[in-house]
Amino acid sequence: MNPKKAIPRPELIVSLDRSDASVAVVLLHATNHERVEQTVSTAPEALAAWWQQVVSTHPEHDLIVAFEQPAPNLLAFFAPRQPAAIYALNPSATWAFRQSLTVSHARTDQSDALHQALFILHHRAELTAWQPLPAVVVVLDRLTQGRRKLVEQRIRLTNRLQAALKRYFPQALGLMHEDIWRPINLAFLRRWPTPAALQASRLTTIKSFYHRYSSRSAERWTERATLLQQFVPLAAPDADLTADELDVAVIVDQIEVLNRSIIRYEQEISRLFAPQEQAATLQALPGAGPTLAPRLWVALARYADHCDSGDQLAVAVGIAPITDQSGKAHRVYRRLRCDNHTRQTFVEWANGAYKRSIWAKRFMDQRKAQGHGFNASLRALAYKWIRILWKCWREKSPYDEVRYLTLLRAKGSPLVPPDWTPPALAAQPT
Repeated sequence: MNPKKAIPRPELIVSLDRSDASVAVVLLHATNHERVEQTVSTAPEALAAWWQQVVSTHPEHDLIVAFEQPAPNLLAFFAPRQPAAIYALNPSATWAFRQSLTVSHARTDQSDALHQALFILHHRAELTAWQPLPAVVVVLDRLTQGRRKLVEQRIRLTNRLQAALKRYFPQALGLMHEDIWRPINLAFLRRWPTPAALQASRLTTIKSFYHRYSSRSAERWTERATLLQQFVPLAAPDADLTADELDVAVIVDQIEVLNRSIIRYEQEISRLFAPQEQAATLQALPGAGPTLAPRLWVALARYADHCDSGDQLAVAVGIAPITDQSGKAHRVYRRLRCDNHTRQTFVEWANGAYKRSIWAKRFMDQRKAQGHGFNASLRALAYKWIRILWKCWREKSPYDEVRYLTLLRAKGSPLVPPDWTPPALAAQPT
């Protein structure tokens, strides 16, 4: 006897279009296309009561949930309730589908929910259902993005601080460390907030201040001493600098708070990242370090295992360019619709890696000689690095610069300097 085939369960597509206070819902039966329209409050209590009613009313159905991204509240709500599938849709895709049905651009929340349901009904085979990531990947992703946002706030404040100092105390910029957010600079501005306060101090006092903050370079002190001896205030001696002094003091206060907050993020990121598999391998990459290594690990943990090649990974993380070809027209441009934080992670890492990698530095020099822009060259370099990283990640093997250079030389690559010699050979007596 042939075993009986399992009868597939009917499916119910639950499509949601959210606003701040409510969610427009369409329940679409995949078999007979019957639909029910509802409106639910976004309050967690209301959503829970509504979902319980849907589950109890359709016990024989597989529930397929769909909504447009970004909707972190809906994803947080449905993930632990485990419907048959969750589709977090790209708004660009649903918008294009909607335009194909309503040329007039007329729309309501309910019509948007219906079009999302129809999109799932007719194109589900081409879509990928949402899959939960390991908790540590999600948390590290949020922590690294949170840290990045704080750093961007600090950059904006340091730009404001530079502008304020140029207005009344430009010499301070020459006396401080180039990274204005550093504690030594903030302490300098608290100690000497005005040109008059700086002029009233002796050189030995100022030199002792730098020594307390471990700035002991004789060459750097000579530069500072020369500037101090030639010091001429920008404003008149009797000028009232109260507003400028207060402006700088307030900005310094804010930068100090951000510095402490960033340190808290970095400590938590380090605690979670250190025990992860391949953490040490990523930290050893040229230019990675404690800041970019966790971000690279998150990107690889999210995408690398689902990609069959480095080229697919480059597409997934937004580094691979877009080719637009029609007839004789051919255009290649930067990929815009992607995870910008992940793409920027690889671009920032490439910016640090080329300064510490022989072949990468040569690649950047060659691109510059060919007339390519710096940022475009960085993205091209990141594309090459991603293919290397994909293989290292899949094989769980660390990156070896000497091995890679040896392989490039065997292929006759111009990225290997003609005078380069493997360290083991260079150490042998001639």
